[in-house]
Amino acid sequence: MATSVTQKLMFSAVTTTVLFGAAELGLTAAGWPKMTARGPHENTFWVTDPNLDKFEMPHNEEKTNFKVTTDENGLRAPIHDVDKRPDTHRVMALGCSTTFGWGVADDQTYPARLEALARGSGHTSTEVINGGQPGYTTFQGRILWDDTLRHYDPDVVLIGYVVQDARKAAYSDRSQAILLREGHFMKHNLLHRSRIYIGLQSLIGGVQIEAKEVGPNDTGGVYRIPPEDFVANLRWFVDAVQDLGATPVLVGYPLERTGYTAQHRRILKAASEELDVLYLDPQPQMEQATHGAQLYFPRDRGHANAAGNALIAEWVHAFLAEHDLLGPS
Repeated sequence: MATSVTQKLMFSAVTTTVLFGAAELGLTAAGWPKMTARGPHENTFWVTDPNLDKFEMPHNEEKTNFKVTTDENGLRAPIHDVDKRPDTHRVMALGCSTTFGWGVADDQTYPARLEALARGSGHTSTEVINGGQPGYTTFQGRILWDDTLRHYDPDVVLIGYVVQDARKAAYSDRSQAILLREGHFMKHNLLHRSRIYIGLQSLIGGVQIEAKEVGPNDTGGVYRIPPEDFVANLRWFVDAVQDLGATPVLVGYPLERTGYTAQHRRILKAASEELDVLYLDPQPQMEQATHGAQLYFPRDRGHANAAGNALIAEWVHAFLAEHDLLGPS
């Protein structure tokens, strides 16, 4: 009897596999679902070139260049070894080009200024790792964390993604990665190789297979990171940081004006309450400060200038000091 049941189960499994394979081949031959993703990059994951030494990057809006230095993994200065010394306290700042310090010198980025402030206030063993990468959302950040960032063994992680997550695009980051067969994504999400799965997901709205037209000022289109994905990614980051034994802090990187980021900032605050983690959003302070000072570039209002980065570093430094997160003094 047992043998008969086993044979029936094996027959059912083989039949299901054959039918599934036939359906996959048929859908592939028929070209369904039709996937036509196009984007500004060949893939959805990139990292700044490693080992740059004061490399001049063009700041096109301002028609100037700024010098960039990176470590062996493409992380911008301040440069520190991947392996942390036993007596070192590390703060890691995550985010997009705003954290990277687009347009300013290596020592003028907010992570670099934060390190200087920490050491100047007696925390001489504190190192700040600049984990910001131009154009990044939580989608790319998750990949970079798994591949690279976690190996720096930070003690505090400032999870500062919001600026790019809230932008509108023709495709969401996740949909574009699926349609372009992005290797970094697919190796952790094998199910998305299936035409059947993608087709079903597209029908219920889980995968976008047609571009949404983006109008001026980010109207139209879809969020690069839709609200539900933003929540899931924040939870993932908090878990990943805590699994490392580090302290996560959700940070709403400030822009000159809140603008299109308002909804994602509300999500960020709600996530901090739900997950019971620290939260810092100096957006209201920045909007007050910009009434009396030029803190962003004249022709690039999305990026803080040297004075703006310095002010952000002061706010983050004060927050970390308040919560005793600057390390030993």
